[in-house]
Amino acid sequence: MDWGGDKIHLIFLDKKRFFILPISSSHIFDVTLYKTSNKQHPTTHLVMNKPLTVYKASAGSGKTFTLAVEYIKLLVLNPQSYRNILAVTFTNKATEEMKMRILSQLYGIWKHLPDSRTYTDRICDDLDMKPEAVSQRAGIALRLLIHNYGYFRIETIDSFFQTVLRNLARELDLTANLRIELNDTQVEEHAVDKLIEELDTNNEILRLIIEYINDNIADDKSWNVIGHIKTFGKTIFRDFYKEESRTMAEKAGERTFMKQYAEKMRREMDDSRRRMESIADEFFEVLASEGLSVDDLSYKNSGVAGLFIKMKNGTFDESIVGKRATDCLTDIGKWYSAKSPKRDTIHALALGPLTDLLHMAIEERPRQWRRYKSAELTLRHLYQLRLLGSIENKVRELNEEANRFLLSDTQQLLHSLISGSDSPFIFEKIGTQLEHVMIDEFQDTSSVQWRNFKVLLMECMSHENASNLIVGDVKQSIYRWRSGDWRLLNNIDNQFSDSERMLNVKSLTMNYRSAGNVIHFNNTFFKRAVEAECETIGDDKDALHAAQLRSAYADVSQQMPERSIGNGYVSVKLLPGDEYEQSTLDELTDTVKQLCNNGIDAGSIAILVRTNKHIPLIAKHITEHIPDVRIVSDEAFRLDASLAVCTLIQALHLLTHRDDVLTRANLIKTYMLNIKGQGISEQDIADHSQTLLPEAYTDCMDELSAMPLYDLTERLYAIFQLERLSGQSAYICAFYDQLSTFTQDHIADIDSFVAEWERTIHNKTIQSDEPDGIRIISIHKSKGLEFDNVIIPFCDWQLEKTSGNILWCKPTEAPFDEMPIIPVDYSRKGMTGTIYEKDYMDEYLQNCVDNLNLLYVAFTRAGRNLFVIGRRDTKNSRSQLIQACLTDIATELHATITGMDDGDNEHPITFEYGSLTVKDNSGCHDYISDNVFTQSITPIHINIATFANKTEFVQSNQSRDFISGDNGEENDRKEYIKAGNVLHKVLSEIRTTDDIDGAMQHLENEGMLDKTSAEKLTAMMRKRLSSPQVADWFDGRWKLFNECSILSTAESGEIIERRPDRVMTDGNKMIVVDFKFGTPKENYRKQVREYMHLLETMGHENVEGYLWFVYGNKIERVDS
Repeated sequence: MDWGGDKIHLIFLDKKRFFILPISSSHIFDVTLYKTSNKQHPTTHLVMNKPLTVYKASAGSGKTFTLAVEYIKLLVLNPQSYRNILAVTFTNKATEEMKMRILSQLYGIWKHLPDSRTYTDRICDDLDMKPEAVSQRAGIALRLLIHNYGYFRIETIDSFFQTVLRNLARELDLTANLRIELNDTQVEEHAVDKLIEELDTNNEILRLIIEYINDNIADDKSWNVIGHIKTFGKTIFRDFYKEESRTMAEKAGERTFMKQYAEKMRREMDDSRRRMESIADEFFEVLASEGLSVDDLSYKNSGVAGLFIKMKNGTFDESIVGKRATDCLTDIGKWYSAKSPKRDTIHALALGPLTDLLHMAIEERPRQWRRYKSAELTLRHLYQLRLLGSIENKVRELNEEANRFLLSDTQQLLHSLISGSDSPFIFEKIGTQLEHVMIDEFQDTSSVQWRNFKVLLMECMSHENASNLIVGDVKQSIYRWRSGDWRLLNNIDNQFSDSERMLNVKSLTMNYRSAGNVIHFNNTFFKRAVEAECETIGDDKDALHAAQLRSAYADVSQQMPERSIGNGYVSVKLLPGDEYEQSTLDELTDTVKQLCNNGIDAGSIAILVRTNKHIPLIAKHITEHIPDVRIVSDEAFRLDASLAVCTLIQALHLLTHRDDVLTRANLIKTYMLNIKGQGISEQDIADHSQTLLPEAYTDCMDELSAMPLYDLTERLYAIFQLERLSGQSAYICAFYDQLSTFTQDHIADIDSFVAEWERTIHNKTIQSDEPDGIRIISIHKSKGLEFDNVIIPFCDWQLEKTSGNILWCKPTEAPFDEMPIIPVDYSRKGMTGTIYEKDYMDEYLQNCVDNLNLLYVAFTRAGRNLFVIGRRDTKNSRSQLIQACLTDIATELHATITGMDDGDNEHPITFEYGSLTVKDNSGCHDYISDNVFTQSITPIHINIATFANKTEFVQSNQSRDFISGDNGEENDRKEYIKAGNVLHKVLSEIRTTDDIDGAMQHLENEGMLDKTSAEKLTAMMRKRLSSPQVADWFDGRWKLFNECSILSTAESGEIIERRPDRVMTDGNKMIVVDFKFGTPKENYRKQVREYMHLLETMGHENVEGYLWFVYGNKIERVDS
C-alpha cells in the first residue's frame, strides 16, 4: 500500500485501529478510523493516536468533565485497567471531587440515569460502542473499583511522591518509620534559634552576624537582624537553592573562598570607579594646562563640566549624562558661552581632547557602571548568604535527631535518585505497572516535580496503545510562590524531542459556566490587556518575553452555547483616590443591596479579594449596614473562631502563668457571660478574680497541671461546662485531632502546645456544610469555584513589590559566576544596566503573568453578573491596566462608559455592559437524582460529653490461672486451647519470621504469656515456619491483608463480613490461608472456598486457598 508515495505495511489491531509502518522510516504511526455523525453525508477519516494528549482548558470549559470521560473510557475498554492508571491533582479537594465524579458517573451510566446521559453519549461516540455495552462495563468497573478502592490511584502529586519516597527508603538511606514534616518555616525558625543559643565568642557565625548588624546600623537600619535572618533562611527550602546547595556548601566549606570572593567584588567596584575618576582627572588636567577652570565653560558646574565633577566624586550612573553634555558632542559651540573671553581657547580644546574625553566618558560609563553596580548588588546580601549553609546544616541535624523528613525535600531527593535510574525500577518499587498517567492542573507543576514525573510519563508513553493525558491552563497559573511554572505548559512542545509524533495538543474553547455578556467582556478585555502589557514590556526591546505572554493568552477567546447569548451583566467602577477605602466599602454594600433587592439569594454571591486583610473590613461593613445578610468567610471556620476552643487555650495558659492578669480576666469574662449567662463588669472582675472561675479549676491547679495533656483538656471541657455552648462540637473535635497529632510528635507539655497553637494550630479550619450566605474569599482560594454573582473590590493591588523583595539570580559572567546563585534586591532601577538585567526582565514577565492571571481567575468565576471596583488614575496597579483598556472595550462591545474625560479625576469611571441577570426559577423543580453517590448530605448535630475515668484492677490471665490451681485434664485442655489462640493471634499479625520475637514480647508484656511459655511457643513457631512452603508465605516479598474484612451482600440485603487469617499477593496470584489448631473438618474447606469465591468476584483471577494445621504442620490445598 502507498502512503504519500512511500510503501507501507499495515498491522491491524481490530476493525478500526491499525499501525502504519513506512518502509523508509523508523516511525510507527498509530491510527484510528472514525466515521462522522452526519447521517446524510457520512464520511470516514483517520485520526493519529498519539501517546500524550494535552488539553489546554480555559475557565469553565469542562475540564473536570473531560478528565472524567477519559478515565471512564479506559475503564469501559478494560474494567481491570484501574490498577494501571495514575491520575494526579494538586489539592486534596480536587482529588476527592475527581474520585466522586468518576464513581457517580460510572453508577449513572450503569443505571441509565438521565443526569449521566451526557457522559454516556460522549463515551459511546468516542468508542463507537452501544449504550448497553458501555452500561454493562461501567457496572463491572464500578464494582471492581469499590472492592479494590486502594488501587483507585487518584491522588495529589505530593501524596504520590511520598509513596515513592517511602518505597525507596532503603535506596535513599531513610528509616522506614520516617515522620514527614509539612511545616518548613517552623523547623527553620527553630534551627536559627538553636544556632543563636549555641553562639560563643569564638564562633564564626557570631562574627558574621556582628558584621551584618554593623552594616545595618551604618545604613540606618534596625540592629535586630534575627527576624531578617529567619526570613532569608527560608530560601533553603526553595527548589532553585536545593539544586545548587551542594555547590554552595562546597564554596562555604572553603575557609577563604567567601572572603576572597567579597574582595574581588570590592576590587571590581574600585577598579570601575578609578577608571571613571581617571577620565575625569584627565579632563581637568587638560583644562588646567590651558589655564581654564570649570567656571570658564558653558553653564559652569551644571553644564558639561558637571558630568566630570560627578565622575571625579565617584558618581557615574546614567543620571549624570544630561542634555547639556550630549549637546556638546554634536555642537562645539555648546562648550562655551558666546560672551566668554576664552571661547577661542575652549573651542580649540573642544575640537580635540575635550570632545574626545567626553566621548570616552559617555561610552565608558555604561561598561564601568555595569561592573560597579553588579558588584555592589552581589555584595549586598553576602553576609546572609554565608549564613544559609549553617542554617541548612542545623536543620538537617535537627531532622535527624527527630527522625523527621521535610516534605519540601522530597522532590529534590527523588530527582537525585531518579535522574540516574531507569523508570522500570521506579515502577517496581512503587508496586505497580502504570500504563496510563493523567496530570490535572499542569500549570501549577514545578520544574523539579516535572523532571521527576516525566520519567514515569515517558515510560507510559513508550507502551503500545499508550493513552496519557495532561490538562491545564496557563491563564490560571497563580501559585508561582509554590514553585509552579506556567512555562512548562506554555512550551510543552519543547519538553519532548519528537513532539509532533508524540503530542496531541487540544484546546477546550467552549465556556459552559458564564453568561454570554460576561464571556464577551472577558474575551475582549484580556485580548486588550495582553497587548497593553506587551507594549509595557516593549516588543522592540524584549520580543521574546512579549511572545511568551501572547502565547500564554493565545486561546483566551472562548465560544458560548446558544443559551448564554445575550445574558449577563458586567459593571466596572474605578473610584477617585480620596477616601478610597471607605468609598469602596460603600460601593460594595450598595452592590449587595442591589442584588438582594432583585431577589438574588445571598448564597449565590461571592466577594473575591486579593489579600485576606480586606476580609474583616468587608465583613464588618456589610454586617453593620445590612444586618440581615449572613457573611461567610474561611476565617469563620478557623479554630480560633471557636469560643469553646479559645476558652480551653486560655485555661491551659493560665495553669502555667497564674500571674497573667489579662488571661485570667478574659477567661472570667468568657465563663461568666457566655457559659453562665451572667453579665459582669470589669470592676467586679478586678475585685473578685480569685472566686469567679470554677472551684474545680482554681482549687486544683497543681493537680491539673500534672495531668497528661489530652486528659487535661477533656477535664477542662467538663469543668468549664463547655457543652453548654451551641455549635462548638465540630471545632472541639478538630481541636482534639490537632492535640492528638501534637502529642504524637512533640513533648506534650502545656507551654509547648500553647506555643504551637499560636504558631500554626489556631488557623486550622474545620469541615463545614455548604455555607448559606455571602462568601468572602481570596482569589487564590476561589480557583476552581464558580458563583452566579461575583464582586471584586479593591481591584488595585500593587504589581511589583520592590521593598524587601529579593530575587535569586544566576551570574553568567566572570568573576561573578564563581558563585552559582546570588540574592539581589529586586528593582527595575537597581538591576537595569547590570549583569542581572535579564534576570529582572524574566521576573518582570513572571510578575506580569501572575497579576494578569489573578484578574483572569477572578473575572472568570462569575456565572451571570460581574462587578469590579478599583481605583482610577493609579500607577503600578491592576486598576491602571483596567482603566487603560476600558475605552477600547466599550467601543468594541458598544458598552456604556462615563468619567473618562481628561482632567476629570474627581468622579468615578463607570463601565456597564448588558443588564442584571437574575436566575429564573419559575417552573423549575428541584431535581432529586437517584445516583447514590450524589445524594445530599444531611448534617448531624452532636453534643460532646466527657465522663469520669474510673480506673479498675484487671487480673492478668497468668494470675488467674495461678489462683485457680491445677485441675488435671481440664486444665491441660485449656492450655492447649490457650496455646492455639496465642499462635493464631501471632500468625495473624506478623509479616515475616523477623516479627516473631516482637509479637511474643508484646503478649508477654500484656500478661497473656509468661517467659517460659513464650520461649516454648517461639521455638515451636520457628520450627513450623521453617518448612519450605510456609517459609515462602512468610517471606517479605508478599503484600499482606492480615485479617482484613471482606464484605458481601446476601440475597436478603444483609451485609455479611468474612475475615480470612492471611491473604497475600505478589501481583500475579492471590493466596488465602486459614490457620487451624484442631483436626481437619469439611466445614473448614467450605470456609476457605467461600473466601476464594469472594476474592474471585472482586476481580482476582488466579486465587489459591490453603488450610494449615499448625500443630501437625500439615498443609492442605483447597480446590475452588
